Amino acid sequence: MRQKLLGLASVIALVTLVGCGSSASVTGIVTANGETVDGGSIVFKPIEAGIKPALGKIGADGSYMLQVAGGDGVAPGNYQVIYMPPDQKEDESGRAIGPPIKWRAFQAPREPVTVEATENNIPIELSKR
Repeated sequence: MRQKLLGLASVIALVTLVGCGSSASVTGIVTANGETVDGGSIVFKPIEAGIKPALGKIGADGSYMLQVAGGDGVAPGNYQVIYMPPDQKEDESGRAIGPPIKWRAFQAPREPVTVEATENNIPIELSKR
């Protein structure tokens, strides 16, 4: 859990500090096993240097819309997609409570995606780890 939080903090710090110049919008639907994924976040981590990463929360309907720190659009380029499942509630000792998160064992595709300098609709299909 702490490692996941540190990873999220690192991504947010990168979104805040890295590069500038962008002009694209990115939306899509996240699915797994033919179902829409109803929680968590999608991160587009740039492969090229000098490009800001983008982050989007996944809605109850599986949709996401990427955002970049400062309100910029997403820079055109190639990105590695990262899926971050929602956090599970924990008790005071750090033990998980409640049912397990359904999508915890899934990951985004390893192949990079390309963002064009326009409106992009990029569906994401998660697979079991």
